Order: sequence, then structure tokens, then C-alpha cells
Amino acid sequence: MARQNPWINPVMWFVAVLVVNSLWSAVASQEAPNEVNSPAQTQTYREVVVAPVADLDRALPARMAVTFSAGGTDTGEIGYSILLNNQTEITSWNGDLGEEVPQWNGKLEPGVYTIETVTDEGIVAQQELYIKPFAAYQLEGHILLSLLLVGFAFAEQGVRALAGRIQNTIKQQPVERTPFKRISRGMPELDQLPEHDSPWREPLR
Repeated sequence: MARQNPWINPVMWFVAVLVVNSLWSAVASQEAPNEVNSPAQTQTYREVVVAPVADLDRALPARMAVTFSAGGTDTGEIGYSILLNNQTEITSWNGDLGEEVPQWNGKLEPGVYTIETVTDEGIVAQQELYIKPFAAYQLEGHILLSLLLVGFAFAEQGVRALAGRIQNTIKQQPVERTPFKRISRGMPELDQLPEHDSPWREPLR
């Protein structure tokens, strides 16, 4: 049997680390959408709860996508603002219909947010708040997954070495032999009989 090259196993574990970390990067970059307003139902005040991840009060990356539209008018006042606990202003913008609406990007601390939308009559809004719940812990995730895979690699090497020592111990154990030799019993061969013990004897008279 051909012996496996010693560099194959480390390379396989290195590839596994890259694959797992790539998957974690994809997961951490995923956005969770929260619909605030839609053309079918536009309200002035909406509340959005940003929950902490793993009970840690770390700010989460977020962005607000906003568009305004109207079917029967070309002018009107529009705007929106984001307030934390109805007190702290995160962002605010006001303008006229037809202007380019800025898209907000930033971070939101865990808490209750009030989104105020300003629209004149006949104007509707499409607003969605996108949050990346795992992006704030992306670095810690990479470190933890890499350490876990390295630990598994060392554990695998240790198990293989232990299994090899056990097999060598079993092979080196002496085979117990029977101290007595079995003697075969049976009729002696004719050519092994002494000359005076010939099986053919003269009949008695």
C-alpha cells in the first residue's frame, strides 16, 4: 500500500478553515429586512425593535431604503427621521417630491426606534430597514471557527496516534504456545517392528 504524503492532511485542514470562514462571511453579510411603510399602507409613525444578539449590547450595522411616489401630483413635502426611544435622533431628512432621497447607512444600538415619515396628501412611501445581526460579531466568529477547526485537527492526530500505538501493542504481544506436544497414537507400521516381532508366526502344534 502506498504511503500517504504527510502534507495532504494539513492542506485539507487549511482548505476546511477557508471554506468554513467563507461560509461564515456569507452568513454575517446577510441582511434581515424590516418593512416600515409600503405604498399600500403608509403611516406617519412606525416602531421597530432592534433586539440584541446573544444578549450583548453591541451596535448592529443597518441601512434605510426610502422612496416616495405619488400618482396624482408632482410636488409635495416628504421626509423621514429615525429616533431612539423617541428622544435621540439618529438621522433626519426633509425635501420635496422629485428630489433624490438619501439612503441612510449606519449602526443601531439595541432598543426601540420610532420612524417618522412626512408626506403630503396623495404621496406614499416605500421604506425598509435592513439590519445585519451577525456582522457586529464577524471577527469573533472567524477566530472561534478557526480555533475549533485547529482543535479538531490536533484531536484527530492524537486519536490516530493512540490507535496506532494500540495496534502495535497488540502485534507485539507474544503468542501463547501449548507446553505439551501431542503424541499421535495408532498402530505401528510394519517396517518399524523388530525382526523377532514379525506378525506372521508359525501356528502352534
